[in-house]
Amino acid sequence: MEQRLGCWAGLVLVVLALTLSGQKVNAQSRAGCKNVHYDLVFILDTSSSVGKENFEKIRQWVSNLVESFDVGPDKTRVAVVRYSDRPTTEFNLGRYHTMDEVKRAARNIRYLGGNTMTGEAISYTTTNIFTEQAGSRPAARGIQKVAILMTDGMSQDYVLEPSKAAAKAGVRMFAVGIGEALKVELEEIAAEPKNAHVFHVTDFNAIDKIRGRLRRRLCENVLCPKMKVQPDRFKPNSTSYGLEEVPGFDLMEYFKVEDILGSKIDEGQSSYVRLGTMPIVQQTEDVFPQGLPDEYAFVTTFKFRKTSRREDWYLWQIFDKYGIPQVSIRLDGENKAVEYNAVGLTKDAVRAVFKNDEVGNLFDRNWHKIALSVEAKAVSLYLDCKLIQTLSIGAREDIDIQGKTVIGKRLYDSVPIDFDLQRMMIYCDSKHAELETCCDLPTGPVRHVCQCFPTHHRVVGLCSESAEHLSLWCSGVTWGHPAVQNVTHTSLLSKRRLTF
Repeated sequence: MEQRLGCWAGLVLVVLALTLSGQKVNAQSRAGCKNVHYDLVFILDTSSSVGKENFEKIRQWVSNLVESFDVGPDKTRVAVVRYSDRPTTEFNLGRYHTMDEVKRAARNIRYLGGNTMTGEAISYTTTNIFTEQAGSRPAARGIQKVAILMTDGMSQDYVLEPSKAAAKAGVRMFAVGIGEALKVELEEIAAEPKNAHVFHVTDFNAIDKIRGRLRRRLCENVLCPKMKVQPDRFKPNSTSYGLEEVPGFDLMEYFKVEDILGSKIDEGQSSYVRLGTMPIVQQTEDVFPQGLPDEYAFVTTFKFRKTSRREDWYLWQIFDKYGIPQVSIRLDGENKAVEYNAVGLTKDAVRAVFKNDEVGNLFDRNWHKIALSVEAKAVSLYLDCKLIQTLSIGAREDIDIQGKTVIGKRLYDSVPIDFDLQRMMIYCDSKHAELETCCDLPTGPVRHVCQCFPTHHRVVGLCSESAEHLSLWCSGVTWGHPAVQNVTHTSLLSKRRLTF
């Protein structure tokens, strides 16, 4: 009897050990912003122009921002350098080991007063803080070295050469300007690309508004590779207009669908691939080796085939090695709905279902563009460059990358779905769902017959938001402009390229 009980006890211990081991492996296989760690240094302007009252807001801002990091000796380490006439270490990277310790120290940063020697502060940080003696970890560890410099005015020394030296040493600089801080100087300080590393607010009361955006920028450039885009991809007058590279994932390239299946070309539109003859699957860690950022935009241009418009299927899905979905975009042909699903932080899954008459128009056999803006607390659906709806969602967990990523599979049996695909990409900035143009749509509710390349004395191509109101998106010229007074609806809809 005792021997039997001993065997049962041993079996229970073995099962428990395996369970705990599985949980540990599962935790280690999750990848995303929560698992990116830094040697993080705040470089704070404490000159006389800041003032004691405003500096208290800076202290609180640093304390609040630190909350979004997983602080620890083997995770994110934090240091603070304050400067005016000269730079001084408030505390180095090896000093504090918990978030509470760092927050307490941040709330007690001393205010100096004096001049604004920003360049000297940058040099001091590179040579005295990002060192192993001061608690910075060796480059071989792969820990990101990041400095966030906050200033409210023009430096009284040169910042360009110290900033170049910091970049050469592997330090990624963010520049946060307040009030009268000079844009040109902030850009000299900041890392490339400048639009991702420069922030400016009007006064000290507004600094907390950029906290979330700064945290996302920190993460996205670590997780996301550079992705080539067409210069006309984003709306004119947006900060992304004219960019040829942005952080993101071109899924058609990662899955090599054109190489495998070949491409088709119809008159008046971009090339596309016809899917459905074979599974389109990749190992997730080959596509998203460091996971997905907390916020991103999923954008695709596609067309249903005769049968797929009635199917219930996943346009895109990531699932772990046990088959548990991590994130997916589902097209429900029977109920004419678009559904976003993701693994939840506090519950099994978070879900947003978009279903109305406008969503129903998606399920025809014309070309359409779906853009989903996935943010911390909400998901927004854009169809053919029009905002349809925004729905709130709960907190999401980082994805488990020990599994597979698939394009176009049926819900109930994973059979490949028959549909035409022109583009599918993930931008690591959720705002790009809103900023995308629809110049790649040849037909459908949004008519775009254009190249969107304005030239010096002419406009090449036409874009229209609807058949009723035609406009030149590429140049801002409206339908009533003399340049287009001789163009008729018939000529516009004939799919000919128009030049003025």
